[in-house]
Amino acid sequence: MDTQPISFSNDEQAVLDHIPGGVLQCLADDTWTMLAVNRGFIDMFGYSREELSERFGNRFIEMIVPVDREIMQRMAGQQLKKNGKAIVNCRVRCKDGAGKWVMNSIETSRDASGGERMFCVMLDVTESRNDREKLRLSLERHRIIMDQTADIIFEWDIRADTMFYSANWMRKFGYEPMTDAISLQLPQNQHVHPEDMPQLLELMKNAREGIPYSSIEIRIQDAEERYIWCRVRITDQYDENGKPLKTVGVITDIDREKRLVDDLRRRAERDALTGLYNREETERQIKHCLERYPEDICALLMIDIDNFKQINDGQGHLFGDAVLTELAAGMKKLTRRTDTVGRIGGDEFTIFLNNLPSKEVAQDKAGKLLDMFTHLFEGEKSLTEVTCSIGAAIYPDDGTDFQSLYHSADLALYRAKSQGKNQYVLFDPRDAVPINQIGYSSIGASIDSDQRTAGLQGDLVSYVFQILYDTADMECAIQLILEIVGKRFDVSRAYIFENSSDGKYCDNTYEWCNEGIAPEKDNLQHYPYEDVTGYKDLFKDNAIFYCRDVRSLTPAQAALFEGQGICSTLQCAIRENNQFRGFVGFDECTGMRMWTKEEIGILSLISQMLTIFLEKKHVMERDRQMTLQLNTILDMQDAYIYAVDQTNYELLYLNHKTKELDASARVGMPCYRAFFSRENPCETCPLKGAKEIYNPQYDVWTSVQVSPIKWGDYCAYLLSCYDITAYKRMQKDKTAETPED
Repeated sequence: MDTQPISFSNDEQAVLDHIPGGVLQCLADDTWTMLAVNRGFIDMFGYSREELSERFGNRFIEMIVPVDREIMQRMAGQQLKKNGKAIVNCRVRCKDGAGKWVMNSIETSRDASGGERMFCVMLDVTESRNDREKLRLSLERHRIIMDQTADIIFEWDIRADTMFYSANWMRKFGYEPMTDAISLQLPQNQHVHPEDMPQLLELMKNAREGIPYSSIEIRIQDAEERYIWCRVRITDQYDENGKPLKTVGVITDIDREKRLVDDLRRRAERDALTGLYNREETERQIKHCLERYPEDICALLMIDIDNFKQINDGQGHLFGDAVLTELAAGMKKLTRRTDTVGRIGGDEFTIFLNNLPSKEVAQDKAGKLLDMFTHLFEGEKSLTEVTCSIGAAIYPDDGTDFQSLYHSADLALYRAKSQGKNQYVLFDPRDAVPINQIGYSSIGASIDSDQRTAGLQGDLVSYVFQILYDTADMECAIQLILEIVGKRFDVSRAYIFENSSDGKYCDNTYEWCNEGIAPEKDNLQHYPYEDVTGYKDLFKDNAIFYCRDVRSLTPAQAALFEGQGICSTLQCAIRENNQFRGFVGFDECTGMRMWTKEEIGILSLISQMLTIFLEKKHVMERDRQMTLQLNTILDMQDAYIYAVDQTNYELLYLNHKTKELDASARVGMPCYRAFFSRENPCETCPLKGAKEIYNPQYDVWTSVQVSPIKWGDYCAYLLSCYDITAYKRMQKDKTAETPED
């Protein structure tokens, strides 16, 4: 083995010693026997030429960290065999004991005797590798954090049709998920609610077709056979040809939120006593059905209980309510899930039968309803005779929209009652009277159990829910609701207090004041609960604190209210995960006030709505904070990173390093105009597959990575551009200075 110092010829050495980075010429053998090195190689690793011979026997392979040797040789061999060139990364041991990461650019050639040699140019990439490792650790920490949340991360390999899930799946559902032959097994999966399976299959279809982002809400069964509402969001990843390769998704438990919202919607839509649709929702459901299925035969039945006032007066309202409840349950049993059953007056009901094969079916159903009313209370200790009158109208013969159909059924009901009751009558066109000429209606009496809240529970609660559900500006919506409720109930002040994260303080975050009432919001920020001992304990009874006279409270509590001019108050607790998080309040400052049970019930329901949507607002705020944190991470990266709209190439985001490169680039500008001063997309656009881009405007070479992402509401591409200018210049200099054969 030759252990003499190694170097190039004097002329070659003079040239190569000026090249930044290390240069090595070696044999193409198993040990990469070193023939010559430049000054940059010596400086990079710290060994003299004599030490390279004495310590390593001029075998470069022994300078490489042992765990990297086999990988480096295999990768270099594969690339050289294919292209005659190779670029590999490995760690080389330095004289000070450190392992230095180098990017090794290799080319092969033949010497005069025909032997194969390798010419290697090495760049120190330790710093960038360390940065990459920091990023990897950051992502690993992110993975650990995700594993500690309720969210489940999954990845679907579309081509292999296999699925990987984070450990949270087992913790959430309690059984092993399917992992293989997903497309084959999924349609037969018993853990997805049957009604939701079409949505899930459509989601998977979208992923296979390359739709970049999709989201659905479905029910997934856990090990205890309980369905949990989940939101499933997916994003596609693509290969170099733009074909969908993998799908990454997140499964989020939204069961509590979904069920609370559904419960509030039901309570806003339903009659409190019978659980049937109320008047407004009944009309909405019928109109929706007529618009959606205009070709179907349908029937509208108007039902009135005969002599119900006598039952109420003779046996009391409680008994009358029990009769209404039983009759409502009987009507539900006689109808299909797709039919609409509603209570539209005190003892008046509507049934809308859709998709009928003939109008005779409606007649048959009316006969069964009469029979059900007559026999429902047979066998009771106290004989109760209940009958009904029914008016029926057929769509489209007797009306082509809700109003005309309702009018026809109402006329038929009037005919049934005038002919002796306890019968049904089909609408007869000969009885038709123009709607604007009719001076009576069989329908519309107020509902006895809702007398004191008429116009409040049905209208106000529905209106509040609709505002919260539809709004995009939660701040304005909440403020508007406090004003609407405050004016409707004629209170002095309506407000919301929200606790600090540790629960020790509260802040008055929203406030509405009636005319002549001074605001208190500025005086009630970061207010410590310890200043009013026992305040949270006031909310023990159903999360409601009601006080007609604040002077009956403890001295400290009374002083707090009297300092704000409050005489009476009603407050409803805000709770998240059974923790007290604040309260919604209504104050009376003009004198003591007695709140009725119905008023407390309605204000409590509205407070629950506000609580749910406040929680939604907080989630949105946390998402915004996370976005800011992600932007900070991107700003710290040593790469030019920017996001562009997939449809028009407009810039959606630029990180700090990109802004430093060109301060004139702005969000909203097309990327080709911002970075290349072009009016049309570039021919070498990385979105079309280019991996290395030269920008003459900045004289910069970059290696580009492209990832499709969801950026807010936009389908976008995130481009990460790594500066390789030094490497490119070195390649150019080497080509220019290599002597011709």
